[in-house]
Amino acid sequence: MTASAPAVARDIGALRDRFAADEALRPIGLGGVLLGAGVLEELPAVVEEVRGADGDVVVLADRRPMTVKADVLGLLDGRRVDIGDDGFHPHADAATIDAAVATADRAGVVVSVGSGTVTDIGKAVCARLDVPHVVVQSAASVNGFADGESVLLVDGVKRTTATRWPDRLVIDTGVLADAPLALNQAGLGDLLATYTAPADWLLARFVAQDGSYAQAVVDLAREHVDAAVAAAPGIRAGEPAALEDLAAALTLSGVSMGVAGRTAPGSGMEHTVSHLLEMADPASTALHGAKVGILSVLAALLWERVREAAPGATLRLPDAASMERRVRDAFATVDPGGAMGQECWRDYARKPARWAAMPDVPSGWAAFDAEVGPLLAPAERLAGALAAAGAPLRLSELGIDAPTAHWALLHCHLMRDRFTVADLAFLLGVWEADDVESLLDDAARIGVGL
Repeated sequence: MTASAPAVARDIGALRDRFAADEALRPIGLGGVLLGAGVLEELPAVVEEVRGADGDVVVLADRRPMTVKADVLGLLDGRRVDIGDDGFHPHADAATIDAAVATADRAGVVVSVGSGTVTDIGKAVCARLDVPHVVVQSAASVNGFADGESVLLVDGVKRTTATRWPDRLVIDTGVLADAPLALNQAGLGDLLATYTAPADWLLARFVAQDGSYAQAVVDLAREHVDAAVAAAPGIRAGEPAALEDLAAALTLSGVSMGVAGRTAPGSGMEHTVSHLLEMADPASTALHGAKVGILSVLAALLWERVREAAPGATLRLPDAASMERRVRDAFATVDPGGAMGQECWRDYARKPARWAAMPDVPSGWAAFDAEVGPLLAPAERLAGALAAAGAPLRLSELGIDAPTAHWALLHCHLMRDRFTVADLAFLLGVWEADDVESLLDDAARIGVGL
């Protein structure tokens, strides 16, 4: 394909045609993307294009003051629905979604304005109400604006749930440039997971845990990432061209997840650790992508260790009963009532049941290693991209203390039915408390970690 990635991000029809013949993938449900300078002015026409014959225009946003929210309300003849508490921190839980659905019950179209969490809530609300959804990005902060899934809280556990693709996605680079720098830096951090998560997805196929890996989807997810990483200094400077590169790469990453029907193209070990950090401290204001960027560096370091250890190792395969105890004990530290442990075990329990089908990992490792190598990037390169963008390099900069970080890293593989490099490291016997400490020591030597 010769078109630039920003142009491809706009041309959803071309992407839809590109994947239409592959019956193993899901059709692209995203209706269209407006990406560029000044496209917010086209919002009224976009809304009228998708709006049902009856019903109100509902503008869904959190309570924080935002210039773009005022601009949207000025452009549209609609009513405002605020979500979240007075501390401006909405949570994508059942109570928040129920309240938004009740307030927006007469909507003919919902226009969500804001963060990834606001968008996830908007997708869930529109799925419940069966009304069109127009997403206005307030920043290039995550890759979840463009897909048909939401990360929702279930008994305190982060769960990716099928909801609804946006009908339109509006990304004005002027709006992105006016956003707090930390949000766009977080978007770059979220994007760095595409240098580790696809390797986890391929690994899951190799060990007979998940056969859904699709190279075409990974190619889409990675299509513009190198350009966005190269633009890291421009992201720091708020340059519109760099922000357009970043937004385009995040959009393509989001579409790849929607096509795959799972977050695996952009979410692996690094995201499970981030989810555990959020579960341990729901009141934390640390940005998701800021955490993911740092954790992607740590995941890249763990991949280096596993690639060295796997050829001569013997896998240990604990029985289901011992793994259930491990899961419940791990999450009892943050939820003594046990609901979180129960939810995590419900999902995790599928993994031990499949271990009997696992191939001889050491004997097949050489061929697999040759295939997975090109998907990975050196940890130093990822750290360098964060540094060039001026993004945080240490979890302590985000208010995360060492015990919580250790807990989340050590137990990240116990959260869900997703096989990642941390799962394999655990089965290889190289992911215990001392191994976590040693990995963090390695990360410190390149300026990343705690």
